[in-house]
Amino acid sequence: KTRIGIINVSDRASAGVYEDTPGKAVVTLLQQYLTTAFEPVIGLPDEQEQLEEAMCQMADHDGCCLIITTGGTGPALRDITPEATEAVCTKMM
Repeated sequence: KTRIGIINVSDRASAGVYEDTPGKAVVTLLQQYLTTAFEPVIGLPDEQEQLEEAMCQMADHDGCCLIITTGGTGPALRDITPEATEAVCTKMM
């Protein structure tokens, strides 16, 4: 069973302020392109430690062969998605 981790990094979506539409859009897109099952979908706030832990959990324990991140705050100091990703990855694409 192929596992793909999908993380939407969003303070507001993870707090329930609005729906996680970017994460759901990734799931929909993958369902159109893939025939194998994938999981999990996680929404997280812009917190570097939580994001790093989630990516390590997906790669090292959940058996995800690919992790897709969406969201983030954009080109702002609050957006730590690139730094968190770089901190835990050995291969970036």
